[in-house]
Amino acid sequence: MSFRTTAISLFCGMMMLAANVNANPDGFTSMDKNLQQMISFYSADTIVVVLPDGYSLNTRDEEEIRNFVFWKHKPAYVFKCESELTPADLKKNLQFFGPCTRFTRSFASETPFTIDDQGFSFDGDNYHNPEDAFYFMSNSGNRLYTCGNGDNAPLTYTKFMAGAYQLYIFSGNKMVLPVVPEEMEQRIASRVWFHIGRMSSVAQN
Repeated sequence: MSFRTTAISLFCGMMMLAANVNANPDGFTSMDKNLQQMISFYSADTIVVVLPDGYSLNTRDEEEIRNFVFWKHKPAYVFKCESELTPADLKKNLQFFGPCTRFTRSFASETPFTIDDQGFSFDGDNYHNPEDAFYFMSNSGNRLYTCGNGDNAPLTYTKFMAGAYQLYIFSGNKMVLPVVPEEMEQRIASRVWFHIGRMSSVAQN
């Protein structure tokens, strides 16, 4: 089966699964494009993880980020504070991680979120609890935002295998957006990871 045929099968299956799901709002990247961007993002040789200045990444989170293998390719992760970024870094795939309130305000310019001193807001709703967090892939596909409010919030996006949709919002261990029934959520995650694995394998052959 060709890469194109495999990809079409995946996308059709994913769209059927998500047909009755209140997914990302209109205007966001479609599921098929977002999956393609996710494949491209994690296929990079190096991903620069950008931390807020003065933020100390704990060992647990660093290990979980480093061990997040997107199927057969494991990129090298370089950790830098926001003020340490060089022009060369800006040409690479960047993953912003850490408390969103501690980044400069310009960091959110590619996201649909409004950042204030208490946390973030989206579509008129405020998310100001320490355990609130978000996952967002930029339209350009080379910026991934995995940020929250608290310093020690869990990496919920890894638990939910975020990536089928462009935007996710979490509160602790609960997914707030997209609104997906638990059974559907597990099926989508399993289908995403299984089929993208096949797509990556076909592309390498």
